[in-house]
Amino acid sequence: MVDSSDLIGLYIAIPLYFLLLLGAAVWGMLRIRRQKAEMAEQGIKEDTLTVHYLGGRSFNGFLTAGTMFASFFSGYTVVGVPNEAFRTGWLSLRWLTTAAFVGVGYFGTGARLRKASLVRNHQSPTDFITDRFRSQILRYTAVTLQIFPSIIYLTAQCTAIRTTFNSIFRLDPDNYGPVIGICIIILLFEYMGGLSCVALTDSIQGFIMVLSFLIIPIVIKKNFGGWYDLDWQVYPRQDFYQTPNASEQWLFWQFTVVNFCFFSLPHFLQRTYAASSLKALKFGFNVVALGPWLTMITGTFIGTVGVQLLADAGIENPASPYSAILTVLMDLGGFPYVMAVITFTASLAAIMSTADSLLIAISHVLTAEIIYPIWPDASPARITMFGRLSSFVSISVALAISILGGKNLSDLAAIQFGLSLQLLPVFMVGLYANKTFDCHPYSLAFGAWSGFVTTFAIHYSYMKGYNAEVDGPPFNSGVMGVFLNFASIMLVEGFRWTATKSKGEDVVSESAADEVEMFVGEDLGKSPEIKPHMHQPKWDVPKLKRFGDVAFTSDLMWKCMEGLREPFCEPWFGLLMFLFSLTMTPLVGGKSPPLNEDGMLAYPPNVFNGIPAWTLNTIFFTLFMTGVMFWAINVMPDDYPEPKEDEDVDPNTVSLTRAELGQRSSYDGINASARLRRSSVVRASQIKSSIIKSAIVEDEAAEEMAEKEE
Repeated sequence: MVDSSDLIGLYIAIPLYFLLLLGAAVWGMLRIRRQKAEMAEQGIKEDTLTVHYLGGRSFNGFLTAGTMFASFFSGYTVVGVPNEAFRTGWLSLRWLTTAAFVGVGYFGTGARLRKASLVRNHQSPTDFITDRFRSQILRYTAVTLQIFPSIIYLTAQCTAIRTTFNSIFRLDPDNYGPVIGICIIILLFEYMGGLSCVALTDSIQGFIMVLSFLIIPIVIKKNFGGWYDLDWQVYPRQDFYQTPNASEQWLFWQFTVVNFCFFSLPHFLQRTYAASSLKALKFGFNVVALGPWLTMITGTFIGTVGVQLLADAGIENPASPYSAILTVLMDLGGFPYVMAVITFTASLAAIMSTADSLLIAISHVLTAEIIYPIWPDASPARITMFGRLSSFVSISVALAISILGGKNLSDLAAIQFGLSLQLLPVFMVGLYANKTFDCHPYSLAFGAWSGFVTTFAIHYSYMKGYNAEVDGPPFNSGVMGVFLNFASIMLVEGFRWTATKSKGEDVVSESAADEVEMFVGEDLGKSPEIKPHMHQPKWDVPKLKRFGDVAFTSDLMWKCMEGLREPFCEPWFGLLMFLFSLTMTPLVGGKSPPLNEDGMLAYPPNVFNGIPAWTLNTIFFTLFMTGVMFWAINVMPDDYPEPKEDEDVDPNTVSLTRAELGQRSSYDGINASARLRRSSVVRASQIKSSIIKSAIVEDEAAEEMAEKEE
């Protein structure tokens, strides 16, 4: 809690911060209007839905990186990691390792997801799954697994806003006025300019976070010392210098990999689609890869050094160690006071940046996947109005759960990312399976729901009341859920293959992606015919006209990526990442040195520059993995390869231009401009083939004439 004498700086800083965000939101709104005017001058008409939810797909590298950073490194990064480090010590480095795997998943899938969106005009975070698997059952399974965890995540941000703001200003913990007011501000920013305003305010919030992460450790080091100055013999928490036991190591590894599927969260997918180019997206990936070294390692430093700092200040068991540490810094006055005020502001900025990103993402999914299908003939502008209403409903629900949820919120927060992980098999099969190993959508849906139920069951029946001395090994419910998820898919696919083969039928039932039908003239409005999956009822086939004239099969996905180097697709890369997950985990003998009866270490621990030696293994291999990530990101070209003039072009792999992507007049309206473009590619290819054949015939005739003359 901040002393009343220290509140003056905060009374100045936080209103200035809100004014800065308001200015950014106004600038973003004007930017959208300017873009619309420029496009109108060029004869380009972009639908309102794309402008509102994807920023017109126009984010440059800096805006993409800023909004990615601020959306990923949330309020828990700023406040929660230092608090966790204060209570668990260097085991909080698990946030460094899991953040690295978030980066791997993001860049590993991002290039493909963006290419698919350019070729198939994907707009909604669920469009890839709808288009790729063509099943309503799987589609709404994905919608559930995107919205439900996101609502939990948004609720957690509302709770964090309330506790952080009330703690800073010494308000009653049950005072809900400030959080309601801040949520209204967040809602206002979205209403003003959609994702463009959100991204711009995110970038400002991200800058404030980075500033605090860079300066606060320097202030602490200068005034109180750093890791090197810690003396294990007088350190208040001697147990922090013990090596982790087997259960802690097992949980550390599971937590490292559980967030690999962060890329499937709707607010991450929005940013993948909103980038103006692959180059801009790569810049964002680089910042995400660098981010953990600016945030997670800093949070661990603040928390572990804070143990000694608060003990020396006579502060025991603070409700929020992070706030208590900043209060001590404010008591120093001068520059430390200013930086502590900025850092308090940064904690609020971090929470708000994640909250506004989640809000517009939830609204996007609800609008595109639930509201728009109900009114399919409504214009994008009218649907966007409903989208704003869904944002209001979403934030209201999150606030209500935050206020009324009580202790149940901590249980839901514990499994939110585990629930998101259940979409991993769907995305991995959709992005990387070939025709032989592709899966039926019902197999994937069954696996996802199996993982969903398992995640709940393991947490509430086993981990909620877990006792390490009595129970067996601990489990991360999400990781165990995804293991059963994959196993269920393999089991169902095995039965399907066996049953189908026994009947003499073809197991693979994809629609041919290389059968191109050319639509010209009056046929431009003709609906394409795409075959359903084997044993799929008609009611389960979604509307697909807006995506293209052929099915989006595994073969077509791979065709779209031809010529682009993707280290993520190489077997050695996956094996290397798995080895990194093991080497980053502290695999050491547990609880060494032991504690004696007085709670002191029985003999000197293995220490390097003030920190336990086992942490060096985690830090080194995470750093090594980050280097591999930077290489893998930057070995990709800055744009997708374009076919050479003398090469035949598959029209179904041609990336649409920004103007062609924005031509949407109804829910499933045919994109006539995209169809015309692809038809022209087919026509050009036919003309080229005709010219080549004519040339061959002429050459043969000339040779025949020459032979006769001889």
